[in-house]
Amino acid sequence: MYNIADAKNYQLTDNTFDDVSPVFSKDGNYIFFASNRDFNLDFSSFEFDYLYNKATRIYALVLKADGPKLKKDKNDVEAIKEETKADDSKKDTKGKKDNSDAKKDEGVKVVIDMDGISGRIIALPMESGNYFGLAAVDGGLLYVSNGKMMRYNIEEEKSEEIIERAFNYAVTADGKMVLYNAGDDYGIMKIAPNQKPGTGKLNLDNMEMKIDPRKEWDQIYTDGWRIFRDYFYVNNMHGVDWAGLKERYSALLPFVGHRADLDYILCEIVSETNTGHAYVDWGDFKQVKRVDGGLLGAELVADEVAGRYRIAKIYDAENWNADRRSPLSEIGIDVKEGDYLLSINGKKVTTKDNPYEFLENLGGKKVEIGVNSKPETAGVRTYMIEPLKSELELMYLDWVNERRAMVDKLSGGRIGYIHVPNTAVDGNRELYRGMYAYHGKEALIIDDRYNGGGFIPDRMADLLDRKTLSYWHQNGLLPGRAPGIAHDGPKVMLINGYSSSGGDAFPYYFKKLGLGKLIGTRTWGGLVGISGNARLVNGGYISVPRFGIFDENSNWVIEGIGDYPDIEVVDRPEQLAKGIDPGIEKAVEVLLKELEANPVKKVSPPTPPDRSGWIEQEIK
Repeated sequence: MYNIADAKNYQLTDNTFDDVSPVFSKDGNYIFFASNRDFNLDFSSFEFDYLYNKATRIYALVLKADGPKLKKDKNDVEAIKEETKADDSKKDTKGKKDNSDAKKDEGVKVVIDMDGISGRIIALPMESGNYFGLAAVDGGLLYVSNGKMMRYNIEEEKSEEIIERAFNYAVTADGKMVLYNAGDDYGIMKIAPNQKPGTGKLNLDNMEMKIDPRKEWDQIYTDGWRIFRDYFYVNNMHGVDWAGLKERYSALLPFVGHRADLDYILCEIVSETNTGHAYVDWGDFKQVKRVDGGLLGAELVADEVAGRYRIAKIYDAENWNADRRSPLSEIGIDVKEGDYLLSINGKKVTTKDNPYEFLENLGGKKVEIGVNSKPETAGVRTYMIEPLKSELELMYLDWVNERRAMVDKLSGGRIGYIHVPNTAVDGNRELYRGMYAYHGKEALIIDDRYNGGGFIPDRMADLLDRKTLSYWHQNGLLPGRAPGIAHDGPKVMLINGYSSSGGDAFPYYFKKLGLGKLIGTRTWGGLVGISGNARLVNGGYISVPRFGIFDENSNWVIEGIGDYPDIEVVDRPEQLAKGIDPGIEKAVEVLLKELEANPVKKVSPPTPPDRSGWIEQEIK
């Protein structure tokens, strides 16, 4: 807390916990804040692993040593009312004035006793969970939890729901009303319990703005320049004359004729810093409405002799997974590779047609197809299928399965293969899923090629760094071990120029932990990360690199350089087009040599011990 009177900072809570969102109560007696102080253990469904979540509660800090209690002492003794005489009830009030209106609002004077203040923290009576958006109002506190705007009533010591689906709001100066945002809607309503969604909704249909594009572009230019300067991760702007750049590029502003022209100028400016993750994102561009064409999850080839399309390949699928289902391999659909696609929704399909024209705007909708093992209508089979809106997940799964089959064939089943597409949700899922399935293999290939980044992958590196610490024997069962998911054999990681951001950090951690060799080509080299910053007036955005990586020797690493491979292998496109993957082949070769030199030790349970007699054994 900063005290304006003496121009000093005061620490109100210690460094033990993460305390956020402080707000003074309306009466000046408390500071409400959210804090992560509850350690709620939650177990993984896949292995013996755990974390702590839903750690937040809302707390009140009593500012004065003799400040009022939030939780009132309750007395179950009923007060006795004395009877009053009729004459006593009539008082002569003639000539007396009510001075209540004459009282002036002297405002709230906040007094804080610093001595022992950390001992005056009180938890409000609500379960630990996720709380944010604290705002003080008369008699209590507003907050957001579980998608609902809530109010804590101090007098009644309870929480009450105001409205659901309202995540952002602003309280009026008198504390009686609130402007809220729910989805795309805005509304103004009284702060009262059990308001219905849409209460006080503002009709913005006729709200228009007259904008002078040139003035707006000039403002965006200046704002973007300032935002990049103020949020940049180091204060020297990489040695660039930032003020001079603004002046130099401003000469182009009179020639801007479209928002895209301004984006071009902004891209040129931010690129002057030679920093990764510096992106310019347009704002209020009009977008063409997207029409989802239907896709079959298959590759079609034209049979020019027959004049028909043949289904050359049906992508591998996981039909139990909605994101990776294949319309042609679902239950009840008997379509095979080599069959001919003869009709779609009763319309004849020939090589004179683009077959996807018949699937226009039919993604996710029911469609009838006619197929046959021969390019003729006699014996045609018809099925109702639901085409996909995108085949990307199926194509990715197919690509991974092809490489896994390569590794399995080249190694005789001894080596496992895991591709990690990014270090965000999908990449973590693929890594953990792969480790659960293949940690029993003698060796592992971790494929970081085309890794698009995401989170900082220290947890992913931790998973690969696990080693078996002990084994556990149970009669009649296979031995268990701790940790349950760990890999003790050799590993390599494949990298290339598309291993970027978190895909740069992952091989860096892999090598730093001594987990194995890097094989491929140098990574992208972009590890000054982004974590959000101010936006532009028209909704556009410039992502500013905000945090840069350096090592324990105080050296900047990776940014602008990347990770170099221990063994350079170039995946030439003409080889990949033929189904040859040089990186995979080299990885298998390296690991087989390592396994030959250092075979993975097979661990078996010892002979059951005999503890029937006196045991004398030297304990060292």
